[in-house]
Amino acid sequence: MALATLIVMRARYLRNIAIAVLALSVGIVFLSGQIGQAAANTYVDGCYGYYWYYNSSYYWWYYGYPYYYYAYPYSCYYGYYGYYDYYSYNYTPAKYLLTVTTDPASLGTATGNGTYTTGSSAGFMITQNTIQMSPNTRYVFSHWSGDYSGVGTSGSITMNGPRKVIAVYQLQYHLDVGVQPQSAALPQGEGWYNAGDTVTLSVNGQILGGQDGSRLVFQGWAVDGQNLQAGVILPVKMDSGHVVSAQYKQQYYLKVMTDQGIAYGEGWYDAGSTAEIYVSTPVSTNYGVKIVFNGWQGDLQSNSQSATVLMDKPKTVIASWGSDPTVLNLTIALGIIAAFLIAGGILAYGALSRRSLHPQSAKPVPAQGLTPAKTSDLSTPPKKKTAPVKKKDLPEDSKPSDQAPVTP
Repeated sequence: MALATLIVMRARYLRNIAIAVLALSVGIVFLSGQIGQAAANTYVDGCYGYYWYYNSSYYWWYYGYPYYYYAYPYSCYYGYYGYYDYYSYNYTPAKYLLTVTTDPASLGTATGNGTYTTGSSAGFMITQNTIQMSPNTRYVFSHWSGDYSGVGTSGSITMNGPRKVIAVYQLQYHLDVGVQPQSAALPQGEGWYNAGDTVTLSVNGQILGGQDGSRLVFQGWAVDGQNLQAGVILPVKMDSGHVVSAQYKQQYYLKVMTDQGIAYGEGWYDAGSTAEIYVSTPVSTNYGVKIVFNGWQGDLQSNSQSATVLMDKPKTVIASWGSDPTVLNLTIALGIIAAFLIAGGILAYGALSRRSLHPQSAKPVPAQGLTPAKTSDLSTPPKKKTAPVKKKDLPEDSKPSDQAPVTP
């Protein structure tokens, strides 16, 4: 009796122990499955299911022991994971992450970020080809780098793994090129240039024009409003936006013309300046005629031989001359008077000479106290024609007497 009771008690004790062991086993299996499931859904280092796990859930007894579902990670590198089910022999494809960025990263104009199934084609693109930062600074799309190379604004890539592509932008600066005055030829070279480039500018010539009396003379370069830099060639380092201007000076030609004397002051003058001109008085080659300056004609009206001209355009001034015959006329008048005087003197002298050679009969002078005797009435003898006698110096005794001869 006692033995039977002891056996029954031992059987109950063993049953309770078996039940407890079974319950404990079921609890451990259930708990391990939950832990494994939680581990499978853990996101670590950018990957879902970074740690491979096994599912300890109890499905059914097979061949007298429980079956455990195992799932191993297929791959892990910046993306999602596929796994292989060793029970159903099914493969779940992996999904990979495509990262699309820009350089500089702050631009943020590239699209295409996302997860893509392995083997699929993922597209990406930029939304802006040119990004204007300021009036003289911009970024221009250059090319793609990373896992894709190209120069198009869009592209695609096969997702056989995690991929990363970068849209590279080029920093550019603008070069403004001007000229003063604006009538001058504009130097070539204005435009956008990559940062760090060196641009060489040159002018079309140091002197422009001149055929019509107007020209431009190159003075130098003004860079960003600073002082002039000499030289017809200017290298510009594009480390920022720059404003360059070629500076010319306007000049006009003054022509001074004269047909007498020597003119001074002809040449090129800066616009707005004052030119001084002068013309010398020539020596006359005609006796008694004086050359006289009558004034300036053309683009200047002045009676002064020394004058100033405002050079606000090409100008021509002409010296006008005249003659003064006062001395000549006076000389002629004096000559005429002298001629008349000489002629009169000659005529007077001739008359006196004739009277000396042919004197008239003189009346007799009565003597004092005597009665003049009567003379017979005789006719005057006829005059003889004699040749004119040249005036000579005669001896005193041969000179004719001032008294008339007395008739015997």
